Amino acid sequence: MRMRARHRFPFLLSFLAWAVCLAVLPPAGPGRAGRLPLVLVVHSYDPGNLASEPEDKGLVQGLARHGFIDGKSVDIRRFYMDTKRKYTSPEQIRARGREALKLVASLRPDVVVTMDDNAIRTVMMPLVDTDIPVVFSGMNNQPELYNRSREFMDSREQPGHNVTGVHERLYIDKSLQLMKEIVPGLKRVVFIVDDSPTGYAIKRQIQEELFNNETDILYSIWQAESFAQYKRFILRINSDPGIGAYYPVAVRLPAADGSMVTGEDLFRWTLRHGRKPGMAVNYVVSRMGILGGVSVNFVSMGEQTADKVAGILRGTPAGEIRIEDTADYAIVFNMARARQLGIAIPTDLLAAADEVYEKMLPGTMLKKLHLLIVHSYGKGVGSGGSIERGMLDELKKNNWFEDRNLTISRFYMETRQKYTTSRQIRIQAREALGAVKCLDPDVIVILDDPAVSGVLPPLVGSDVPVLFGGINVRPEVYNRIKPFMDSRRRPGGNVTGVTEEVDYVKTLETAHEIVPAARRVVVVTSEAEPWLKTVTEDFVQVVRQCRKKDCPIVSIEARHVATFAGLQSLIRKLDADPGVDMVAVTGPLGLRNDDGTVRPMADTLTWLFAHQTKPGFTFFTDWVRYGYLVSAGIDLEASGHQLGRQLVRVLKGEDVGEIPIEKPAESYIAINLARARQLGIRVPVDILEAAGRVYEQMEPGRAQ
Repeated sequence: MRMRARHRFPFLLSFLAWAVCLAVLPPAGPGRAGRLPLVLVVHSYDPGNLASEPEDKGLVQGLARHGFIDGKSVDIRRFYMDTKRKYTSPEQIRARGREALKLVASLRPDVVVTMDDNAIRTVMMPLVDTDIPVVFSGMNNQPELYNRSREFMDSREQPGHNVTGVHERLYIDKSLQLMKEIVPGLKRVVFIVDDSPTGYAIKRQIQEELFNNETDILYSIWQAESFAQYKRFILRINSDPGIGAYYPVAVRLPAADGSMVTGEDLFRWTLRHGRKPGMAVNYVVSRMGILGGVSVNFVSMGEQTADKVAGILRGTPAGEIRIEDTADYAIVFNMARARQLGIAIPTDLLAAADEVYEKMLPGTMLKKLHLLIVHSYGKGVGSGGSIERGMLDELKKNNWFEDRNLTISRFYMETRQKYTTSRQIRIQAREALGAVKCLDPDVIVILDDPAVSGVLPPLVGSDVPVLFGGINVRPEVYNRIKPFMDSRRRPGGNVTGVTEEVDYVKTLETAHEIVPAARRVVVVTSEAEPWLKTVTEDFVQVVRQCRKKDCPIVSIEARHVATFAGLQSLIRKLDADPGVDMVAVTGPLGLRNDDGTVRPMADTLTWLFAHQTKPGFTFFTDWVRYGYLVSAGIDLEASGHQLGRQLVRVLKGEDVGEIPIEKPAESYIAINLARARQLGIRVPVDILEAAGRVYEQMEPGRAQ
């Protein structure tokens, strides 16, 4: 128990040790003999930060106006905590604060200036009631909130301790009223903050300011925990006609790769994708391209801070200098952004503006949302072609049109005929991932099993939403490779989609109604594509379980072939076996010729339907047109519509992890009467009436 007691207050012990170190050094005082007055500026952020740079500039200008010129009549030094970009965790921020305090103890400055909340919390607060005067700037939390943690002011008018400073008031109420004049009928605004300590402080300030200043504009505060969530927020704002404007004050957002998206990168993305007018928190973001509004003047705030520093350097105690709100605000507009959004700013407002910018950041042209579709096969080959047709049709129904408001890129892995070995398929998957990196799409759709197995796992957990379609293998199998879903109902990550799972029992029952004497079934499939083996094993398992419940099939087995010659030999053998009633060649894909080339599926099916004498079935309704007798499978275009509805939700900013993974909602029976006549089979009338599609001819040459 005693050992634990020794370490109950490690921070307090380290602070006391630092305070003892401070106590044995000579007291601070303006212009101590032998050196210029020393001002140490502790910045929360990095030198190029949107707040740090103009605040620092204003401080230097303000001190010079009072006769304190850096390097001549005052020595200004700086410590950058870099807590937006590099040192972002709570422990890292505290550690940077401790480093700054060590520098204070070493330099014994005449005044410490703490800029923004992280420096205020970790440097100013430990210096309260020491002999070192502290001036804060850019405080987003109300001073009274910090005062409850440790008292540094008796009142704002007469602080009474060793601390004074400038509270950063955002003038949100004035900005809302200005935006109302720019956007007629403005009824709702969304504020976007991050989840940093500064973000929480700004959130509180927004709530307090709007509570104290009545407004008829509805508002919401959305707090982004990640860059991916922030991007969803912008898409939601774009798609919601009730939201007229937004106020982006998030400045530090973690990306999925562990990096931090800050400053210009964050605003550049916002400007490229945002379609609504943005309200500028300060000059800097309006200069970048945010439309404008009533903003904080960071330079002026730095000058206001300098007034207090100069007073201390001239001998006035910090406790006698009033704590103030930012005294100056500015009306700013970016005309390049206004033109980009088609907004006409009234001339009287432009005349009243303090600053009007005519340019934006480079690379901020409005960008259509970019969809990348990764196909397993070639153009129009496999189920992917049908699914894409349905998906694009659904997008059009929801006013998303290729090349008009949506850019669509496609990558064809061509794994059916061209790239067929395991090594080649892996290389194609890497090429597809290279396209993802190069194109930087906003959404990715992956179609069919070969692409899903190779491309999906590396994208799990990334910032980009991923949807899959056309997978015959259960998603739980892929989830074992790399987990992407907590459950089908709520995936929870960045992946969702629509499977191509088949109702195996319905297919077999329909085939049995057409061939009621069938008792023994052999399923033949190719070894070329691993997913075919998995699907076949699932089918056999389901039928064997069904057999225990009076299923008419008494025997079922699976056979796998790798070559066309192997298929020919097996079919002849099974046709000759009186113990086999039905032979289902469900997936004759990728079979090799004797010379090692891949035999086109059309050639394989042409031979099969000319020589196989026993009835069979397929899991894929689209294949019945080629010559298969029957299938009770999914409607691929309808499945594409399903996927399209999911995609529309993502394009509107919904969280992909909240969209359930679905099975195909629509299926139908397909029958080929030409094949039935060839086999001498009469299809029952009730089956024909129930069929969704009935084919009168066989077209194996169309198979791809």
